[in-house]
Amino acid sequence: MASNGSNGKSAAAHGDGHLWPMGAVTRRTGIGEHTLRAWERRFGFPSPLRLDSGHRRYPSDQVQQLILIHTALDCGYRAGDVVPLTRDELEDLLRSCGAFEPEPGSGLAEPMTDSVFDACRRFDRELLANGLTAEATNLGVRRFLLERVAPLIEEIGEAWAQGRIEIRHEHFFSEVLEDVLRGLRANLDGAATGRPVLLATLPEEHHGLGLHIAALAVVAAGRRVRVLGPHMPVEEIAEAADALDAAAVGLSMSLFGVDDGTGEAIAELRRRLPPTTELWVGGAGAAHLGTAPDGVTLMPELEDLDAAVAAL
Repeated sequence: MASNGSNGKSAAAHGDGHLWPMGAVTRRTGIGEHTLRAWERRFGFPSPLRLDSGHRRYPSDQVQQLILIHTALDCGYRAGDVVPLTRDELEDLLRSCGAFEPEPGSGLAEPMTDSVFDACRRFDRELLANGLTAEATNLGVRRFLLERVAPLIEEIGEAWAQGRIEIRHEHFFSEVLEDVLRGLRANLDGAATGRPVLLATLPEEHHGLGLHIAALAVVAAGRRVRVLGPHMPVEEIAEAADALDAAAVGLSMSLFGVDDGTGEAIAELRRRLPPTTELWVGGAGAAHLGTAPDGVTLMPELEDLDAAVAAL
């Protein structure tokens, strides 16, 4: 049994040269961050590249291998039996139990491509919009949101933080992506049914991109949606929910939208909503709220929203 480990310095030399952030890897493979770190310590795999900031980056061939490992675990094998295997050994093992189904083509598509960065730097709306739309068409809406949009936002944010792009490029990307999300949602609106989900942000939250990501996910699940937009007073959200007889109100919250008064604002909105209207709080900021007020569901991951919509 051969080892598949390699040191972090050589990780970028494997596969197609692209590197995946931790969040994108967990969404693509279904394997949690804690588990990935534990395997790295115990088995020497995966072996990500470490940035100067300490963040891990995973080459595409390791991401593909992790998908095979996850499939083997689903077949009943233990981590200690399959994580140390080479990719060829994993494929042979999965063939023996009828679980190996290689994707046609060249495997994984990279969520952050050079063309996206290039389009942002040149403010090329057509190139960026066409590329995003093509990915949505190829993958379907749900996979597009999980495997492209979420990793892209993370990569763009880190590129800005590291000085590889400027804030103007980040804003341009967000504006084009929002237009693409609106267009995709418009194509699905006519088939959506049921009491709507109302989406907004609290007054201190000025970031609206998360609303359009959530809105597309809701409509793709077959549920009607209405978007109020960012920076909405609590009483306005409550009155709109009442007028629409909303099945749920969803608040999008970035890391920058959480302050000392956020918890009380959410609790106040919950008090104003009827018991038949659920209250959801999603986005990166949801994980930093601590304990949610009674009657409020926190949804830090997009998968949480999928489950909540399905349960309505």
